[in-house]
Amino acid sequence: MRSQDAIEQQYHEAVDALVEKIEKDPYILAAIVAGSFSYAQVWEKSDLDVELIGRDAIRPTQSFFSLVENGVNIHARITPRNAFKQSVESAQQGSFMHSYFSHSTLLFSRDTSIEEWYDKNANRYNIGERDKQFQLLNVIAGTLPSLIYAEKQFYVNKDYLTCFLSLLSVVQGLARIEVLLNNEIPAREVIQPALRYNPDFFDRVYTDFINCEKNEAVLQDTIDAINGYLDAHQFIFQPVLDYLTEQKVPRTLTELNADLGRGLHDSEGFPDFDEESLDLVCQWLAWKGSIKQVAMPLKLTAKSQIAVEEPAYYYDGIVGASCARDSSQARLKGDIHAQIQSAVENITDTLEQDRYILAAILTSNLTENNVWEKTTVQITLILRDSTKFKQQQFQLIEEGIPIRVQLYTRSDYRKLLDRTLQGSTLHSILAESRILFSKDSLFAVDGDANFSVGDPSCLRVAERDMHSQLFNAAAEATAILAKAEKWFHLKQDLNYTFLYLTYLVRVLARIETLMHGETPRRKAIYQALEHNPSFFNTVFTDLIDKPKDEALLRDALEQVDMYLENNLRTLFKPLLDFLEESGDERTITDIHMHFGKRELALELACEWLSEKEVIEQFSAPVRLTKDSQTSVEEPAYYYDANNPFL
Repeated sequence: MRSQDAIEQQYHEAVDALVEKIEKDPYILAAIVAGSFSYAQVWEKSDLDVELIGRDAIRPTQSFFSLVENGVNIHARITPRNAFKQSVESAQQGSFMHSYFSHSTLLFSRDTSIEEWYDKNANRYNIGERDKQFQLLNVIAGTLPSLIYAEKQFYVNKDYLTCFLSLLSVVQGLARIEVLLNNEIPAREVIQPALRYNPDFFDRVYTDFINCEKNEAVLQDTIDAINGYLDAHQFIFQPVLDYLTEQKVPRTLTELNADLGRGLHDSEGFPDFDEESLDLVCQWLAWKGSIKQVAMPLKLTAKSQIAVEEPAYYYDGIVGASCARDSSQARLKGDIHAQIQSAVENITDTLEQDRYILAAILTSNLTENNVWEKTTVQITLILRDSTKFKQQQFQLIEEGIPIRVQLYTRSDYRKLLDRTLQGSTLHSILAESRILFSKDSLFAVDGDANFSVGDPSCLRVAERDMHSQLFNAAAEATAILAKAEKWFHLKQDLNYTFLYLTYLVRVLARIETLMHGETPRRKAIYQALEHNPSFFNTVFTDLIDKPKDEALLRDALEQVDMYLENNLRTLFKPLLDFLEESGDERTITDIHMHFGKRELALELACEWLSEKEVIEQFSAPVRLTKDSQTSVEEPAYYYDANNPFL
């Protein structure tokens, strides 16, 4: 391997070469580089992320470019000046957008206002108290689903492997919270700074957790520690509590979502929340006894005569006892299952009376061994095409059971079915759904949709869809593998290498399942273990309970790399077939034009295949805008299927 100094010199020369070219283009006002080049260390498999800011009247030939300089792949996005400033200045401090630019470097600017904006905003420690408060709420809202799922796998399904994987996702979210609490804007990798700020907690739920046996006692201890952390940080939920305190009366989720979105305390307004996440935050606070839940009537459409009920919440200032889980509680399965079934039957009867609702589809698995007291029922409602409704999702409540409904008009739902790839996550959900009632022929057994709702036999995957799914999964796997290899070879952080390996194995499980013509389920790792136990035990299950050492992880990474190489003709078949049939060099723009609306991760695939010398990479001139007189270089690729060195 080349020395790190030589690699970094190559990347700096690539950046210098790019800047020299784009500075000559008067339609480009500034360039910003982000990613590992700017705030961390690059290595030989790194790419460069570059933001190009153009004049307001710019006419770019496309918004995203794959470029190449000095053998370095560059992903560049071009945006008009005002649109760029608006998108970044409107981003909440501490958000992904803010984090992205706070860890960036301004390469050049011919506009002083851009320089002034950059100096003001691109600071990783520049976060106000108000924005920090709402970022904390956003992060915990995105973390709670993984925690609830982990608890379900532990207490209900006794699936310790899936529980472990879900808890790792929870720890990532808590690490973002810890970094924000210390007034730092989180970067992509947040575990390391969180360990510095709070070593006792994160050693317990991350370092020690990764390197020990995952038995019942260890998982219970980790769940308890995480819940203890949240109990000690109840102030994270303060924006919701402050809002309910001011209201003094119960407020429905519809009102709460609307009011927090508009802004309550000042003219600037609060940031928008994802409605489903905010719903879960309120449900969580009710479970904890921090707020009280009641029910209020709601009409789903503008003309509905039938009302359902949605949750409403109020805060009386009295915080209830924390609802720590008692695994001996009898309501986990039998009693709660009967209550859920009764709630589904009752709400089905109510919805069926609404003449604007054509069908209701249950998308949750409500078997007795898969429900517990935190189960949320998921139902999709199909409406007449002329029906007007204010929002697509509602949180309802029936007999104390939370029910999430998603609304589609008939034509929109038909489009969803037709464009859903076989083998996708949505395909798996729809094929295993159950029709609660239907007044429409769309759901007839002999319908001509891409596949039938509620028909498990449709879980087999057609060849074209399978190749598209395999292509994207393989491209994702190569990107994750490169990050895992970087943390192993360059950073020499074995725990973080293993963390990336857990992400990687989940993608590989989808690949293995698809290669056997099956649709991956949520727990695809078990499908993959049935098909290829030797490989998945070697790279994953055999590693879980062992202390992570260099030899184990090196072998796992090499096995993964070999797995991708051995299957590359299957995984990247659409691209290789196109390049072989063309018989000539094809630029990345040519490749995108050929595949058109077929959404494939083409850049990642081409870069990995080029790195493996399966295809040859060249360069070709491309202009960034229709008015540009200067060119930059984009990659072009050639494939010789008869190459004896492959």
